[in-house]
Amino acid sequence: MSEPAATRPGKAPGSSDWLIRGAGPGDVAAAAAAVEALLSELGGGRPPRPALEAEARALVDDPSQGQVLVAEAGGEIVGVLAASWLRAIHVPGRYVVVEDLWVEPAWRSAGVGAALIEALAALAREQGAARLEVGLPRESFAAIAKTEAFYSANGFEHLGPRMRRLLE
Repeated sequence: MSEPAATRPGKAPGSSDWLIRGAGPGDVAAAAAAVEALLSELGGGRPPRPALEAEARALVDDPSQGQVLVAEAGGEIVGVLAASWLRAIHVPGRYVVVEDLWVEPAWRSAGVGAALIEALAALAREQGAARLEVGLPRESFAAIAKTEAFYSANGFEHLGPRMRRLLE
């Protein structure tokens, strides 16, 4: 999968310019910290930081498995999107699942999340994928309505609930 070209979508808090780009090896720790913050907000369990960093590194090192995009402002990471490529018999060709999307609270409602989604959609189209999917947090998540509204506003529609079984 090709790396996204850096885009300069706009300005936000403090009139700082920000851009979206593919994560590189130097972004692994920041991406893991962002996902750790996301998991904390969601109220779920958090794997140890080294495990998060290992998964971020795996995606950065092998874009055929997934993609990590970052939003950067003033040299700081203000948003992270991690996605996985999947195949299924019921979906012709590959498709992309947004696994993690986090934006620094001060940067929310500034278009950063939407720009991350659009950058991923552009990459998916380049690869011939016709579909993005995302699983929503638990209904008990305090901001579930805002999260659902965000994805709806960015072209997602309900597909039905997902369930999981953890294997030990």
